[in-house]
Amino acid sequence: MGGTRGEARLLAALRDCRLVNIDTNALVYYLDDRLPYADLMEAVFRRVRRGEMKIVISSVAQMELLVKPIKDRDITAIDAVIGFTEQTANMTVVDVSRPVVMQAARLRAEGLPVADSLILATGLVMECNAIITNDGGWRRIVDTLKERSTIMPGDVPLSMPKVLYLNDYV
Repeated sequence: MGGTRGEARLLAALRDCRLVNIDTNALVYYLDDRLPYADLMEAVFRRVRRGEMKIVISSVAQMELLVKPIKDRDITAIDAVIGFTEQTANMTVVDVSRPVVMQAARLRAEGLPVADSLILATGLVMECNAIITNDGGWRRIVDTLKERSTIMPGDVPLSMPKVLYLNDYV
């Protein structure tokens, strides 16, 4: 179980964050009530419900959440995902725009998979303060990008948000 200590540490890491991007895996944990991560995400969503923080999710994350319900032809689950992603107060689904695509191409060139590149690029373009994920495969690439601050010579410096890995808080 994430426990109150892990929740407190996660909330402390998010204290000054007003706009947070959430990766698909963290949303799945929350929606499927997968412990210990669901407790951590519930603490995050309490802040969101109180209006202390806003969330953006990529339309790619929304798509990933819909795959299983569509495959299972589960209309109730489809409606639940759409309702959650489109009607939760203080949460916005961000479409894949040209700026997101351009940033994602740079991330993809660094080795991130396509969907992850689009999700992280959404957070960068939206100027999120943090992104919540549990994808350990991001660590090396994110750390490298933080050190370099730009991807290509002449690039505008990246303003990399805090990347918070749920495993660090359980």
